[in-house]
Amino acid sequence: QNTSAPPSKKISPDEFYQLAKAHQQSHHHEQEEDATFLHTIQESLKSRRHRRTSTLTDLRSYTNRILRYTKWHNRNLRSITRSECRLILARHFRKSPHVFSKAKAILHSLFAYGKRQGWCDINPIDGIESIPIREEVVHILTLRQIKAIMKALEIKELNDMSAAVRLMLWCGVRPGEVQRLRWRDIDRREGVVYVDGQNSKTGGARAIPLRGGATQLKKWNGHPNSYIAPRNWNRQWVRLRRRAGLHHWQRDAMRHSFASYHLKHFHNIYLLQEEMGHRDASLLRTRYLNLRNLSSKAACNFFKMS
Repeated sequence: QNTSAPPSKKISPDEFYQLAKAHQQSHHHEQEEDATFLHTIQESLKSRRHRRTSTLTDLRSYTNRILRYTKWHNRNLRSITRSECRLILARHFRKSPHVFSKAKAILHSLFAYGKRQGWCDINPIDGIESIPIREEVVHILTLRQIKAIMKALEIKELNDMSAAVRLMLWCGVRPGEVQRLRWRDIDRREGVVYVDGQNSKTGGARAIPLRGGATQLKKWNGHPNSYIAPRNWNRQWVRLRRRAGLHHWQRDAMRHSFASYHLKHFHNIYLLQEEMGHRDASLLRTRYLNLRNLSSKAACNFFKMS
């Protein structure tokens, strides 16, 4: 039996030309699978154009900062290393754990997008450690400070903030959420404010009872399509705090205050979790609550305020 290999087939010049052309086209196609860092940013932003304006503004702000610090405009995405990314984050985004985490998350999303497109093989952000968050003592607003805020809202120049501030204090609505709410989101008959998925930070809808000072919204009428918060929110927010004499302000002070008074009064952390829009109660326990020196009487009086 003849077990020798069959003679190799001779390739004609035309066949050789076709094979060489196919190889060249394949190599050209592989080259097209590369993209610059700037191109990745542009395409990633296009893919997210349906997101909220505030989200896109945030993304553009951080990506512009990253470009300014790195000069990676024309860098091949595939060539950027983990050590380079770690260095940029450590040098320019270490101001706070929040800023660091946000920059890291945005970088991760850019490389994840590039990886899905075939522009890079790995995500270099994987494996970069986040800055440990140092838990700070949560400072809640006293009843006297809340009364000072309510007094400041009586001023004509600040009166347009009253409804939004009441929703933040007595419903725990986030500042970003309250700026997206319209008067149609207030159900006077049911006595609730609806924070739909499109207005919620976490994307989950919730209905929050109008209690305490927020019950005043049942009596107020606004055009259904009008925003509850004024459009010059940031400027008015600074004016309000100054007028109320609150010069040292902890981030999310109103939301922390709502959470602490709520739990002290109702003794139901799962109800609080639902109204705050959290997936579980662990974050409330670690970062939101301060029941020290908070009396049951003070919590009761908080929800009696109007």
